[in-house]
Amino acid sequence: MTVAAILAITLWRLGLALLDRTELSTDEAQYWAWGQSLAFGYYSKPPLIGWILRGSSEVLGDSVAAVRLAAPLFHMATALVLFHFARRLLPVPVAAIAALSYLTTPAVAVGSALMTTDTPLLLSAAIAMGLQTLLAEARAENRPAIGLALLFGLVLGVGLLAKYALLFWLAGAAIAAWISPLFRPRGVDALIATAVMLVVIAPNLWWLLQWNFITLAHVQQITEGNGLSLLRPLMFVAEQALVIGPILLVAIVLAVGRAPKDALTAGLAALTLTPLAIVFGQAVKGPVLANWAVLFLLPGAVLGAMWLVRHPRLTWLSLLVGLAVTLALPLAKVFPAALPEAGGKPLMARYLGHEEIARWALRAANEAGARTLVVPGRDLMVDLLWFGRDSPLVLRAVPPAGRPAHHWELTAAFDPATDPGPVALIWPEEQPLPCAAAIPTGRFTAPPGAYGGRNFLMVRLTAPGCLRPRKATR
Repeated sequence: MTVAAILAITLWRLGLALLDRTELSTDEAQYWAWGQSLAFGYYSKPPLIGWILRGSSEVLGDSVAAVRLAAPLFHMATALVLFHFARRLLPVPVAAIAALSYLTTPAVAVGSALMTTDTPLLLSAAIAMGLQTLLAEARAENRPAIGLALLFGLVLGVGLLAKYALLFWLAGAAIAAWISPLFRPRGVDALIATAVMLVVIAPNLWWLLQWNFITLAHVQQITEGNGLSLLRPLMFVAEQALVIGPILLVAIVLAVGRAPKDALTAGLAALTLTPLAIVFGQAVKGPVLANWAVLFLLPGAVLGAMWLVRHPRLTWLSLLVGLAVTLALPLAKVFPAALPEAGGKPLMARYLGHEEIARWALRAANEAGARTLVVPGRDLMVDLLWFGRDSPLVLRAVPPAGRPAHHWELTAAFDPATDPGPVALIWPEEQPLPCAAAIPTGRFTAPPGAYGGRNFLMVRLTAPGCLRPRKATR
């Protein structure tokens, strides 16, 4: 019954994904564009998301649906793995509640409608959680488990290639192994897994070294604080009710209270609380996003189910609320124009209005006779790469004045010595042009959506050397 429900929810998501009328978000377009040039790393993330979307492109072609279709399948697999894991250690009703609770959380509902790095991360962590308990079982029974240890290391390595936040999971797994025998592998198995993990991530580490650890510098920049705050961590805690659902969050808190009495609960509590504690600590000193601790969903769903199973009415209420979100969100993306506005902008502004500006820019550059189009900022660049994937125009980033601010400033900054002319530049009208020798050839006002209300100019550069390219430092 549980497996059938998981499949039914996934089919709903897949079916409506084919009817989706929204456009790719900036992040999704960026991940797709990364995949068009396969590498062992990218500016702000490890490489797995780009590889996945390259595979989708090869199999399904280039479309919004092709970019997003893998997401509900990944989350389906994660729910099935979670169900199998919980069923080995707990009664079937608890396992069913855990798997269905996970699949219908708001975070997974959103994650199934988009393609994000959290999606493969969660599947890797779910498999790792199950393998860790199997390794602990082998230790308790004094059985050799080299194969499991090798697989454990492989899964951990793949998880790190999905998102470096798996480090939060590793910290929680170490604490779980310390306090609970149900999560404690033999030392030799842990060493084997660690060695395999390092082998798997070695190419990415080499890429980071080649590019002067630019990804870590980016993480440091976006987490840099501007003073201690109590409000930020409190807001982060409150936001977790939107990530996992308010009833399930309360159930987790109540279940954690039992942790000292139960080895399974203690291990799950360590896996749940560690990413939350790490991000909570970051919130004290600097900015955070609600999804940075998303790994707590997996053990948290099991913990919450252990409490909810004794409260059937709350269980049904929690699942029905989650199901309502699960059914409504993909449906809303089929009819985005029918949704009300919020603050004078479309409710789904982030997923609308990209095509109009990209088509205008490509057309205006061609009309200006340009062979190279120089683009400021990541947002415009990825939109032009996505909608201009069949265009002969060479797309280049405005050369950075200092450290590159996005992937194309790092790898594809404009160079007048090598890039073909004539050269055009798209530029926001509210900012002064970077070059005096520029001839405006067009103007565009963005429609409601991602760029709503902003004005952009298309200019032909008569002396493109004025952009003064600065090569990224390796």
